[in-house]
Amino acid sequence: MSIIRVLNAEMLKLKRTLAFRMIFVAPLLVATLQFFVVWNQRRPGPDFNLWEMISRASLSVWAVFMLPLLITLETALINGVEHGEKQWKHIFALPVPRRAVYTAKLLVAQALAAASTLILCALIVLVGLVGARLRPDLPHPGAIPYVWILKYAAFVWLASWLIIAIHTWVSIRWQGFALALGAGIGGTFFAIFAASAGVGKYYPWLLPLNVFMKERFAAALLIGALGGVVAAVIGCVEFVRRDVV
Repeated sequence: MSIIRVLNAEMLKLKRTLAFRMIFVAPLLVATLQFFVVWNQRRPGPDFNLWEMISRASLSVWAVFMLPLLITLETALINGVEHGEKQWKHIFALPVPRRAVYTAKLLVAQALAAASTLILCALIVLVGLVGARLRPDLPHPGAIPYVWILKYAAFVWLASWLIIAIHTWVSIRWQGFALALGAGIGGTFFAIFAASAGVGKYYPWLLPLNVFMKERFAAALLIGALGGVVAAVIGCVEFVRRDVV
């Protein structure tokens, strides 16, 4: 019951931020990029598949770039209200367990990431339909791969749990909005250079992308989902024991 009350309070506070708008803006940017890729497609090969190109490319860009940045922004916005208005002491004075506060913020961050990923799935289908209509010269795309899109979207989201847990703790632990954003931007851009390295198999910001690689798939889901739970528990324990926020 405590978590439910805190969740309701978090949802009300989010109306004062850009968090809800960003779950639409971020996937729209990826979908717009893929639309122009389809529009400018020239001389596709014999193995060209419109749906495979759009869905795989969109989810890959989402996994390695846009989703980590969205998580960074959303967690910073979720906890920025308390930091900006100095509300932590007031929250801790309420008859609500600290672990309920931390858990609610983590769940909200996960829900926003999941909602935005589902919106991207809908936009992938829309871009494919519009692209097939505007570019009739391209090979017939065939049936819409709903199962593949939703399955890999779920994998990407599960592998991002560790990123969500890290940024939830960082954005709560330190007051600076710029510090939270800097950590996320730095981690995301470093992933571009670490993708081909051996450490990329375990690097948190690359785990969502790794689900598309057979040799890294199992590790990505295990480290992402299970590591996210472990990191969330550690962050919650540190949050509960801290005297001053």
